[in-house]
Amino acid sequence: MLLPQSPKVPSGSRVEARLQSLINTNSSKTGSEVVAVLTKPLFAGNVRVVPQGSRLLGRVETIAAASESGAGRVRIVFREIEFPDGHRTQVWITDSFMASPPKRILRYFLYTGAGGAAGALVGGSRLRVGASLGGALTGFILAMNADDAKPPDLTMRPGRILHLRLGEDLVP
Repeated sequence: MLLPQSPKVPSGSRVEARLQSLINTNSSKTGSEVVAVLTKPLFAGNVRVVPQGSRLLGRVETIAAASESGAGRVRIVFREIEFPDGHRTQVWITDSFMASPPKRILRYFLYTGAGGAAGALVGGSRLRVGASLGGALTGFILAMNADDAKPPDLTMRPGRILHLRLGEDLVP
């Protein structure tokens, strides 16, 4: 006689949760506790295995503040799910996050526009077109070479939606 198997959520399944903790690559530390709440239930086939609202309990696994060589980044590992009834089960859910690079398009637009306008003013009526093109090119080159002092740190605020994946099969 075959015994029925427990429902299993396969490794690699998508997990969506709302972050409850604040994480900042400049101030958080390795080992800091992290809590998130499932925004969608987890299913094994058609069977709901973990209900929406269950809490993911984890910690900061690795963290690096922004430096001259790179933006802030963090790896979070959730090792436990707490069901709404208080029951807990072991899990392995992890993902890494990195600060977005600064948006430089606005800087290019402003520098190029300002350079073109300045060139048009300096060039007067006879040289307006050539001077504005030269000014725009100068502005573009200045925008290209304007160095950001340091890449950004990463701040993950409570309420942020996390898109995670199960690192191993989940059998509650």
